[in-house]
Amino acid sequence: MNRIANRIARLGLAGSVALLSVLPAAATASPGGPVESWSAMADIPAPDLRRLVENMPVSAEATQDQPYCASDDEIAFTLRHDFAEEVIVTAGAAGTELWASDILGTWSVVAPRADDTSCIIASGVGYSTDREAEMYYSSLGF
Repeated sequence: MNRIANRIARLGLAGSVALLSVLPAAATASPGGPVESWSAMADIPAPDLRRLVENMPVSAEATQDQPYCASDDEIAFTLRHDFAEEVIVTAGAAGTELWASDILGTWSVVAPRADDTSCIIASGVGYSTDREAEMYYSSLGF
């Protein structure tokens, strides 16, 4: 029982961290505004983080700070439900996916892994269908 409660608490924490990292920007974001971006870990650029997430556990099993990693279905549900984001690019920079919302103007870069899990490695604001995907990737240094 204690193990299950611990797992539920970790899942809730991971979801909260992912949500809190976007909320301040989303509150002032508007579709088509200036493009702003940040890596999921402040001290690690997104291109470097892309390589590192391959060996990270899913967030429910994490013992330290890391990007939000979960099953592909859970990542998709979270981005759709919490941010109204949909897949825009499926084979972007370094094999990543670009998810975005033309409603909120938010966007996320997801790193799929071979084990049917993915990690959200970066996010930002200022999404617009009028811009090329490369603009979002280049803002992260890809």
